Amino acid sequence: MADTKKKADQGIKSSRKSKVLVTLLVVVMALIVVGYFVYISGVLPRLFTAVKVVETVDGVQETIEDVSVAEFDYNYYQVLNTYYYYGLFSTDEELDQVYDTDTGKTYREMLMDSAAEEIMNIVVVNEEAEENGYLEHSGASRYAQLTLDSTSETSKYYGYTTVDQFLQAQYGKGMSSRVFRTCLEREALTQEYENYVRQFVFLPTTEELEAAYEADPQVYQRVDFSYYYFAGEELEDGTYDITAAEEQAQAVADGATDTESFRFLVIEQLGEDVAELSGFTEGEDPSYVEGYSSSETDSMAEGFTDFLFDEDTKEGDTTVITNDSGAFVLRFDKIYTYDEATVSYRTLTLLNDAYSEDDATEESIAAGLASVQAQAEALVANSMDSLAFADLVKANSDSTSEIVTGGYNDGVAASEYEETDETTLTDRQKTLGQWLFDESRVAGDTLILPSDDSSYVTIYYFESNVPAWMYTAGTQIVTSMVNSWSNDILSDGTSYLIAYDLIERLS
Repeated sequence: MADTKKKADQGIKSSRKSKVLVTLLVVVMALIVVGYFVYISGVLPRLFTAVKVVETVDGVQETIEDVSVAEFDYNYYQVLNTYYYYGLFSTDEELDQVYDTDTGKTYREMLMDSAAEEIMNIVVVNEEAEENGYLEHSGASRYAQLTLDSTSETSKYYGYTTVDQFLQAQYGKGMSSRVFRTCLEREALTQEYENYVRQFVFLPTTEELEAAYEADPQVYQRVDFSYYYFAGEELEDGTYDITAAEEQAQAVADGATDTESFRFLVIEQLGEDVAELSGFTEGEDPSYVEGYSSSETDSMAEGFTDFLFDEDTKEGDTTVITNDSGAFVLRFDKIYTYDEATVSYRTLTLLNDAYSEDDATEESIAAGLASVQAQAEALVANSMDSLAFADLVKANSDSTSEIVTGGYNDGVAASEYEETDETTLTDRQKTLGQWLFDESRVAGDTLILPSDDSSYVTIYYFESNVPAWMYTAGTQIVTSMVNSWSNDILSDGTSYLIAYDLIERLS
């Protein structure tokens, strides 16, 4: 009887143990399944922090912004794709190789650092933009939405069911349309504000422009000259005998009295057949060049700039410059300040939606164009300053690039609108060129032009017309100011903390 009860108790205990084990197994399996679905859903990359942007003030470290793994991946894959584009990395094994033996950092971690630095720059610049009241001028939100809409159309083209699936294929499981939009908006605000600072804050004075010219006139000068290179004879040991080449170059230098005689003497030294192969055909003179800067002559050969930009070099002076494989002959024609008319203006583009409709007809496209032109006319019915027009661009343009730049175009030279044997201009281009470079043109003038195919309308807002040297000097001064400003705000105790291992596990 006792044995029977003992056996019954053991059976009950065994049964309970089995049930507990089964229950534990079910719980573990459930946790694994839940964990798997949590992982593939991309929730974790959106929850965990990859990079902390911090600022240290009086020895105290304060977090400015936490950036999730999913947001970090957006910047990381942009950096990675740039390296892939240039063929620098092609496999994960290459990324995992150590590049810094002192720290043990891999190439992957190096790219993570690049992405983190870019994020830090974005966070700091955007904080500056907000503190200075720029957000009321920003079109970053609209830019992000237009870009997301375009990406959605792209995802359909490639056969994805949703835009989120397409984004996850590009940036990892943590990416979603919401995260993508956040990244786009943050990035666009940075670019916008940097453009704003360049266009509206750091404006050089006339005195600064003139001082820049006086400090280094050569930068703003251009030269016209004739030149030709006579190649030496290659020897069996790989060196060159340049004796004959130097004699040919010297013969041209001694006899050339003008551009045409220089050309004739080069042809004489080469022989008609060789000269023709070298481009000396009827009406063509490949030996004569115009409008070269000192940076361009620097890249041609050593000694070019020293001769051509020397204040003692006079019209008609010639020289021979030799190197290990041949000899150049040069004839100086003239030097001058680069004063070609150069304009700056803004654009606002409005798409004619009727043009892209599946059932579009000539009549519907024309009606759509008329409607868009009326919209354009209403937008500029009242005069406005440059900043007001830039705000108008951000609020209305259908071009994402215009939203970021405020539609700004600068450094456009008059020669770009001159018709040549090689360049034919459309009627629209001729109209625009005539309007831009009209001597009566003043800041704030506007012009509305439809595209040649009626697919869009562009509003042009005129900014300025200055000599090319002044534009170049202004660009250099502004660039220097912007670089100094950027260094100041980034070096003010700002740094980042990055979770390499967490990123690798969740990306």
